[in-house]
Amino acid sequence: MIRFSNVSTDSDQPIAPARLYEGHWRHQLHPYGDELLCRVVFDIAEPRVVAAQVIEHSLPEDLGMTALEDLTTRLVEAEVHRQPAAWGLAPCDTMPTWATPTFSESQIDELQRLEGYLIEASEETIDDILELRDEFLRAIGMTPHDACKALREAKNAHGPRKNGRYLVS
Repeated sequence: MIRFSNVSTDSDQPIAPARLYEGHWRHQLHPYGDELLCRVVFDIAEPRVVAAQVIEHSLPEDLGMTALEDLTTRLVEAEVHRQPAAWGLAPCDTMPTWATPTFSESQIDELQRLEGYLIEASEETIDDILELRDEFLRAIGMTPHDACKALREAKNAHGPRKNGRYLVS
């Protein structure tokens, strides 16, 4: 099998494997609002919130990118990534079924780099590249289904990313 390092085209450092934790967190979505119960998936390797939902009136709703960034800031300020279990978060190997995952810029760049390999792949190498992509996704705690789910949500809810690129073309 052909081996490629998981180094983005614009980075000299490998992308760290995810160390996912899930649990609940009370978060104030609006400056003058009450704290609401959220379920979160937190990657302590980066550290960043990968997915979160607010649970209001027994109905879960995915948090938008701005709210995810704000929640990440709060968790990092509280240093949750240093001792996640002390904050009530439990380790998880893969994304929970409720979660709509998000990807960091370096993870998106890596997925796009792998997509470029897929576009140029021959029949002899395509299975190796798909396996490489799946290995990368497993390393960050996700599956191809999670990547498709994130892509669908990004296109429907958010349009193109800041730099004009989608998660995957």
